[in-house]
Amino acid sequence: MKKEVVVIGLGYVGLPSIINHVKNGHKVIGFDIDKRKVDILNKGISPLDTVLDETVQMLKEKRTVFTYDGQLIKGKDVYIIDVPTPIDKNKIPDLSYIKSAVNLIKNKVKIGSLIILESTTYPGTTEEYLVAEFSKLGYHIGIDLFIAYSPERIDPGNTQSLSAKIPRIVAGHTNKCLSKVEDFFGSHVSSVSNLKTAELAKIYENTFRLVNIALADELQKISDNLDIEVGEVLEAAATKPFGFMKFTPNLGIGGHCIPVDPYYLTWLMADRGVETPLIDIAGKINDSMLDYYLEKIKDLSAQSKKEFAEMSIAVIGVTYKKNIADVRMSSVISLIKKLKAKNISVVAYDDVMHPYSASTDETVIGLEQDYQQLMQYDLVIYAVDHDVYEDKKKLIMDKSQLFYDLTTV
Repeated sequence: MKKEVVVIGLGYVGLPSIINHVKNGHKVIGFDIDKRKVDILNKGISPLDTVLDETVQMLKEKRTVFTYDGQLIKGKDVYIIDVPTPIDKNKIPDLSYIKSAVNLIKNKVKIGSLIILESTTYPGTTEEYLVAEFSKLGYHIGIDLFIAYSPERIDPGNTQSLSAKIPRIVAGHTNKCLSKVEDFFGSHVSSVSNLKTAELAKIYENTFRLVNIALADELQKISDNLDIEVGEVLEAAATKPFGFMKFTPNLGIGGHCIPVDPYYLTWLMADRGVETPLIDIAGKINDSMLDYYLEKIKDLSAQSKKEFAEMSIAVIGVTYKKNIADVRMSSVISLIKKLKAKNISVVAYDDVMHPYSASTDETVIGLEQDYQQLMQYDLVIYAVDHDVYEDKKKLIMDKSQLFYDLTTV
């Protein structure tokens, strides 16, 4: 049965969610408090690099509504919450966006509405912020209002992750809530017994990646000390067809998942008096890599005739991931700030950053096709191997006085 669906939050999770629901024949309203983003979408333009303008135009042809007017989302069948769940500077969870979303819809739902939280968060959030709040309003959850949790599984840049065939973890506050969310998503669901289990499963997925990337980071330091190519070690280990998963070292994990989600878990456990030493040390290793590579860059600069603090440096690629326009929590941006703090002249280049999704206080410009301007710099740091650069990497190296490749470390 086709539904009237409201998706709250039109970012990297919300917009792809809308696409899937429209393809499934539902009538969808996308809501966001960002008026600029809504206006862009209503012009048929995508605010995301991961969604084509043609796809937004298809949504408009299917009569999808994009709005920041809360009155337009009253009395709908399904409400899906796809809002950010960041951490503050002390790595404490910030659930203000979820709270605002609940406040937005609590006087707009109708008897029989299904509310689904998709944002990644700590176990207990759905009960605390949704079940408890709507129960206070007199709703009998599982009878006249249905609440579920089904975490998103979108990996920006990975087209497979946008497919509706990726299994969805689903959980409901009651058996009837579970039945409702299972029916809504249809096939490719993996049901679990309760909300907390679903919340923990999602947050564990990203914690697993943090821990294994930290191990790869430590391997980088070991290999450097032993004068061994870490990439060759990883390739050799990866020839084992079972019992090994390849993770690579990096400047620092970026984006809005791996460097954030594990701290929701450690914060919750610390509040309950439970230690999480492995996750804690993995986070510290990740945080240490920026200074580690900064020292390696400084060592390389000794080949220049200039003192490190007097050098001019070009950084190529500033987004947090290859072929992705998103700069949220980009370790490259952090590296640039650290270099500038040493009074070093730094110019940042990136030809993949999306004009609407990019958000950084650093000035970022595009490279000329012949890369001639690179010759003026004492050092070129190749930070993100976007395809647009990989195809001409040799030319970039030839134009560089000194070249440091962060993508092969």
